[in-house]
Amino acid sequence: MDKVKATWKIHEKLWFFALLIFSGGFYGGYTYSLRGQVFANAQTANLVIMMLSLGKGKWGRALYSLAPFTAYMVGVILSEYIGQNHKNLKKRDFEEKILLFESLVCFLVGLMPASWPDQLCQLSLSFICAMQFNIFRKAEGIPMATTFCTNHIRQMGSHLTQALFFKNEESARLAKRHGLMILAFASGVLAAVLLSKVFGLYCIFGMTILHLFLWAKLHLDNKSYEERAKKLKEEQGR
Repeated sequence: MDKVKATWKIHEKLWFFALLIFSGGFYGGYTYSLRGQVFANAQTANLVIMMLSLGKGKWGRALYSLAPFTAYMVGVILSEYIGQNHKNLKKRDFEEKILLFESLVCFLVGLMPASWPDQLCQLSLSFICAMQFNIFRKAEGIPMATTFCTNHIRQMGSHLTQALFFKNEESARLAKRHGLMILAFASGVLAAVLLSKVFGLYCIFGMTILHLFLWAKLHLDNKSYEERAKKLKEEQGR
């Protein structure tokens, strides 16, 4: 197993995904606490709020909840389109650009004054959440979401059952990994709430720093990979 772990690229490692889902939780805590009480990171709750509002005849509130839902859908479509139709764009380069783009958006959101409409922040963060969710899909070969934890809860429960009642060691390992993701997500939400009390709207700058850190680690890893590949090609050509 240790040998297999060593083959994972840095953006496929569990700690990398844990930081990504931490940011997903942070986005949700940020927009709900400070920017209009909607969830930028996942859209199930927004869809429920929208339908409840429609049922009560609150058309304005329904449209309000529709905005981040639409931005999330556009983010998925755009990231999928770019990935499929720009074959000359290497996947690892695209991942780097997504992280840089996220850091830029978070920085710009932090500059938005409180007097600006909350929808601008909601749309921006929902859009980048969708792109992050759609691009980063597997951690160490395990399908994992990076902006919400519903599936992680299901997977943890399923694997715990296999581990506790049927003594499945692999399921025990997977349960721990999904448990880590749930903990990271919850920590992100809590961090957003606590930091907002100290820094207010500016606490989102923390996500700029986080994504710049992830970009730097990924960039260095990609550069090292290219150098190793180039060296190997030269050795084979001799």
